[in-house]
Amino acid sequence: MKLRKRLVQCYVLSTFLYASETWTLSKDLENRINAFELWIYRRLPKISYVDRIINEQVLYRVDEKEKLLLDIQTRKLKYFEHLIRANGKQRELLEGHIEGKRGRGRNRRDWMKNIELCTQDNYVNCVKKANDRTLWRAMVANLRQSKTAR
Repeated sequence: MKLRKRLVQCYVLSTFLYASETWTLSKDLENRINAFELWIYRRLPKISYVDRIINEQVLYRVDEKEKLLLDIQTRKLKYFEHLIRANGKQRELLEGHIEGKRGRGRNRRDWMKNIELCTQDNYVNCVKKANDRTLWRAMVANLRQSKTAR
């Protein structure tokens, strides 16, 4: 089991998480990511859905916690810090406004909204915190600790 978990971490999850810091996560996408993670964990001990074993029991059997979504959020916060501190073209694009008319319908959730939801703070305060490297990294670490304790 230990070898299988290492292989999944090495080949499957590292490939899956490639460029995940740039994703805009909707609630539907978060549910799909969680479902994918649990599908992987069910495949490790060869547990079928027909066996009717609940997800918590599967996680207990493989000795894992749901961490994929948390890894994505952590990567996004680290990437946000990089964008803010770099003062490059990417920051200009992040803060810039596009001229023209907005399309019909409700606004899509944007990348910055994901950052605000993760930090539970607005853009201006996030920028101030990101400019202080030690404060931002402590905040990201506390986010990981608080979510893994659940």
